[in-house]
Amino acid sequence: MRVFPEFHRTQFLTDEQRRAASELSPAARQAMVTNLVVPSSQFKRLTERVARFHRPVDDGIAGPGWVGGLLGDSRAGKSTILQSYASKFSAVLGENGYIVPVLYIEARDDWDLLEFGRQIYLETAASSIPRLSTASVNTQAARRVALFGVELLIIDDAHRLFAKMRKTPYYVSLLTAIANAKNCNILLAGLPSIRESVELIPHLKNRGGFPHDTAYDFDADIPDDREQFRVFLEGVDRRLPFLRKSGLSSKSYVADFLHVSRGSIGNVMNIVIDAAYMAINEKRNCIMPSHLRTAALERMKDGAKVAKEGKQYIPFNHISDDGPEVADAA
Repeated sequence: MRVFPEFHRTQFLTDEQRRAASELSPAARQAMVTNLVVPSSQFKRLTERVARFHRPVDDGIAGPGWVGGLLGDSRAGKSTILQSYASKFSAVLGENGYIVPVLYIEARDDWDLLEFGRQIYLETAASSIPRLSTASVNTQAARRVALFGVELLIIDDAHRLFAKMRKTPYYVSLLTAIANAKNCNILLAGLPSIRESVELIPHLKNRGGFPHDTAYDFDADIPDDREQFRVFLEGVDRRLPFLRKSGLSSKSYVADFLHVSRGSIGNVMNIVIDAAYMAINEKRNCIMPSHLRTAALERMKDGAKVAKEGKQYIPFNHISDDGPEVADAA
């Protein structure tokens, strides 16, 4: 059964809270940075949509076997939203075995025809998987979804289910069997191409009409997006386990983050996480510009380092590394 990371959502708003966080062990601080979650406006909006798809009626029961979607480009934050949501519904051991309210599965390109069904077995605490035909495994897997009280089946990277035409009918057969039982809804998460695939498969499209929502990157050309991006960076800064804030939401930082990340939450966090690791190793009071610069340059294509008119672009290079706010920790 899947074990989700312990997501770090707590803000450090006072000097005392920041000092306490900065004095934790390096491993504890590393875990905070790695699993940091900011409940941005998009995060909240999509979490609410997932919750409504899971249980359409407040204090009610699971959905009626609909197939829906959470779509978006790679690194738009979909997986974090889904794992954060699923982590709130841990499996519970009941009188007749485990109850798994939310079943989360990640699709992979290397799955064979049986692997989708096997994954349902594994994520519902099966001690062994019987040697059966594909049809029999799918039938038993669909029954396990009902037997283990699954209310919402989340399939992340679900675009992989439709990538190889020879395998897709077998995956669709299992999805259809689960939907037909009307015990839970099925959420397909992944690239926008999922919608096009579902539109061509009536067995899926007709199970609820494919209600879906989209996770978007921030658009640097839209003023409101730039402001929301700044708010997101401020949210990250407030959760970093350092003695002082790193100033991530300052105007100069926002411009560089937008440039190097192209507005992708995942790309931003790749840089921030790596920079935070460097700062922890150097026992700094906060992330320094040099840390962000190093992390960004390591991830940029060589061509991206050249700005207009052939001038070299070095991110986070116009901010001084000197000053009391970035002094070494005592």
